[in-house]
Amino acid sequence: MKFSAVQLILSHVVGSTATICSNSSAPTATLDAGPIFGTTTQLPGAAGPVNKFLGIPYAENPERFALSKPPKKWTSPKNTTAFGPSCYQLSVTSDVGPSQEILDSLFNTHPKESEDCLFMNAFAPATQGPAGGRPVVLFIPGGGWVQGNGILDLAGFAGYEDIVAFTFNYRTNIFGFPNAGDLPLQERNLGLFDQQLAIRWVQQNAKAFGGDPSKVTIWGESAGSLSVDIHMHVHANSKKPPFRGAIMSSGEFSFGMLATTGSPNDTANWDNIAKASGCKDGKIECLRKVPAEKLLNTTIATGASFMPIQDNKAVPAGRASAWRQGKVAKVPVLAGTIAQEGRSLVNRNISLERFNQVYLSEPLVTKKKLGEIYQYYRQQPDLKSDFALASAIYTDLLWQCPMQKMTNVSASIKNPTWRYYFNISMVDRLPKQFDFLGKFHGSDVILLFLSPTYDDSVPTGALYTPMLSTFTNYWRGTIGKFVRNPTGGPGWPAVGSSYRPFDLVTLGDVGDAHAGGATPVNQTDVDTNCGVLWDVLDMYEKYSG
Repeated sequence: MKFSAVQLILSHVVGSTATICSNSSAPTATLDAGPIFGTTTQLPGAAGPVNKFLGIPYAENPERFALSKPPKKWTSPKNTTAFGPSCYQLSVTSDVGPSQEILDSLFNTHPKESEDCLFMNAFAPATQGPAGGRPVVLFIPGGGWVQGNGILDLAGFAGYEDIVAFTFNYRTNIFGFPNAGDLPLQERNLGLFDQQLAIRWVQQNAKAFGGDPSKVTIWGESAGSLSVDIHMHVHANSKKPPFRGAIMSSGEFSFGMLATTGSPNDTANWDNIAKASGCKDGKIECLRKVPAEKLLNTTIATGASFMPIQDNKAVPAGRASAWRQGKVAKVPVLAGTIAQEGRSLVNRNISLERFNQVYLSEPLVTKKKLGEIYQYYRQQPDLKSDFALASAIYTDLLWQCPMQKMTNVSASIKNPTWRYYFNISMVDRLPKQFDFLGKFHGSDVILLFLSPTYDDSVPTGALYTPMLSTFTNYWRGTIGKFVRNPTGGPGWPAVGSSYRPFDLVTLGDVGDAHAGGATPVNQTDVDTNCGVLWDVLDMYEKYSG
């Protein structure tokens, strides 16, 4: 059996920090579709037990390459005591992206996979809540549009933050974004329509878990964060959006290269897979009959990639312009990035020549501009290798500088906005071969959700030093505070407030000093690298959605 780095860490955890309550009366909930029963767990130091309902179908078993539908009703209580299968995952490396070892160890938990995968997981305090219900958070997992799942334990948010928490699976890769010429344009972003169905499901069923559907915050990480941005646009004209707050952890979908969408007219990837699968005519019906594993293997063999396309329904056009015009959902925003996002996303053996071909190529970046960029970054003493240079530029170009732009624009249109810079390292708790990762993309999620089976997302065990435990409690509490009262913010100065330029906080280390909380810092100092990249970002924005 192959174990991930996360599983190896968990193998050193002695005992469990949570107790599964063994009384014969399992917690129940009555949903729109029918009754369910779950389990109860007691977290150390929590005010009361937490009810967990896992593997709840929020949709029917989806037909391949078709829009998801609400689940059919049932009458007998459904067992929701274990996570359902993940949607099919595509974990493949390249000479540009992360190695297979990093993908398999840090970003793919190797769950059971199935096309019958549209499941919701709910975590709710077992004690009686306020009359109107508790605040709610819906977490959208990431995975670069090719993998990712909601097999995460949010019991800590319910037990310690007194909120109702949900997370879920949605379709990705060819199953979630089939850009097929024989599919209607507005039926190709299936993964995003799965998300929309999940958001509606929470509105319809939050009360069954003691939640208040008028107090929902959507929160995403990586591609999940990009998804939150998308939903902000989809609900731009909603008088009452299905969420009252938005948290965006690492990523936005409106400014810079991450905002790039696939072309609806470019169906070459789909056509190549159809051809390789022996499907000449009636490609949809033919490919629906191909075994799922074979489709994934063919996707890898042909080098095909699938991502959201601009359809003006699930993915509206002109998103950067819409932000500037205030044509997004009018809700408070909490957003930020990690200090060294690129170190887990750029191949450690990459050459600058190859990096430039992918991210800094002509005509978007002239040779003169390319020289200016490298002359600037080479002045930084810790950027000696090709990997160090490439990952630093990648971090700023794709993540940090576009997020700075988005949060400043959000504040300018009077959306209350708070920004953070995640700057704490946990690599010394990972196997030694990952020491080079630094403060990497996804490390915030590992800290919060590392231990779904053993620890119920409580920061104890082999992973956590006292400082990491303190920080993780602080970070979870900060998110909980925002979910309970988005307009009140997370506890530091808002972007564009009278505290500017100290309207950004560093979470964790400040310079060489270790810290476990939030420290207001000068936004200009943290974003100093962006100055050499702004005209490149402007070009990306011009050619993106």
